[in-house]
Amino acid sequence: MISIVLCAAAFIFTYFAGRRSLVAGLVCVIGVGYFYGIMRANLQETYSHFIFDAAVVGLYITQFSKKLPRGDSGRLAPLRLWVGILMGWPFLLFFIPVQDYAVQAVGLRGNVFLLPFILLGARLGEQEVRQLAVAFAVLNLAVFVFAVAEYFLGVSRFYPQNQVTVSIYKSLVDEDISKPLRSDLLRIPATFTGAHAYAGTMVLTFVYLFGAWARRGRWVSWEKGLINAAMVATVLGIFMAAVRSPVIILALVLAVIFLTGHLKLHTLALFFAMVVGVGWFVSSEERLQRFTSLKDTDLVTERVTWSVNENFLELMTEYPMGNGLGGGGTSIPYFLQGRIVPPLFYMESEYARIVLEQGVFGLCLWLAFLVWAFARGTGSRDEPWFLGRRMLWVACAAFFATGMIGTGLLTSIPGTPLLLLSLGWIAVRQRGRAGASVPAAEHRGEGEWRGLPAEQYG
Repeated sequence: MISIVLCAAAFIFTYFAGRRSLVAGLVCVIGVGYFYGIMRANLQETYSHFIFDAAVVGLYITQFSKKLPRGDSGRLAPLRLWVGILMGWPFLLFFIPVQDYAVQAVGLRGNVFLLPFILLGARLGEQEVRQLAVAFAVLNLAVFVFAVAEYFLGVSRFYPQNQVTVSIYKSLVDEDISKPLRSDLLRIPATFTGAHAYAGTMVLTFVYLFGAWARRGRWVSWEKGLINAAMVATVLGIFMAAVRSPVIILALVLAVIFLTGHLKLHTLALFFAMVVGVGWFVSSEERLQRFTSLKDTDLVTERVTWSVNENFLELMTEYPMGNGLGGGGTSIPYFLQGRIVPPLFYMESEYARIVLEQGVFGLCLWLAFLVWAFARGTGSRDEPWFLGRRMLWVACAAFFATGMIGTGLLTSIPGTPLLLLSLGWIAVRQRGRAGASVPAAEHRGEGEWRGLPAEQYG
């Protein structure tokens, strides 16, 4: 009963927020996603799995019932075609009864439901991205409080051991299975469905935070301090989650910051001091140093081989049309897992999952779309958000690359909506509200944000 009330509340709040603006609706949906994991873990009811879905439906109703301006409609036409193709193929597969229809319905959700976030991301303007960054700062600080509490008090105080939290209690900082299970050795999920979801979301939101922080413009007095505090909390959260691949992606993003340039010396010095401070804290806490296992080349080779090996080609040969939607295990809830047929060997790879559920053709569609999207580039250096767009391009490309050695890339909450939102934003050139370029619109004083293209960073 409680879960039904929460579903209704998520839908209602997101619906009215979405009617106000796209940003307000997105913040509401992503905010629900931030706390979805801890709510579902403590509320073992069937409908608790649909709390986030209800919020997404509320947003979709408000945004896709609006008619786009003529200029935006033409600008988004190629992207809308791609999203239509990516959604249409799984819809066709749904009517092929390979799996139980309850399993296929969950598989359809995992393969289609979140894809419209790509189109929502393409609608975002520069000012709206800045507003999202401020909202992410507040949310990241809120979940960091939970992460710190779990770090010192134990994850079990916040996440009971049940069928929903199995993956959390299997995720140990120390992978020596001979040692007894201790709550203080669990990876930190904060309020998310798991440590990987927490760290992945933090990496993506860090890009928005830094892009807004480095972007020259007018700020309300408290906003700059909020962004500063949130960046520190965000990076610490990534290390507290004790997962490896998000740390690698964070390192790539930091490399873009230092190599791209366009930062004034005092801004670069301030950021460098922040990085050194976080690095010193991480080096003093052993539990935050799981990423150092990357130095073990044998371990890394074994891990990659486990996901990327000859079994992938065997999978493509044996299931050229897939094993039915949901047949690859797309976020199937525990009460439906027994209905998946036939049993399959397990590969921890998002692209293997796509082959199992959408077949070889579905995988080719996704690869073609990704090539098209990333070939769009990051724009001109004169654009106000050039550095932020380049960082986001690198982060998105890295996440899709790590999909070869991990699952959940397209089903993580709220990481997947945020990833697809970001992909849509970088795949389409941005325009001002009146149809002019963004820098020109900002010269006219759009909102509080008045950047100068000649000195946009610093």
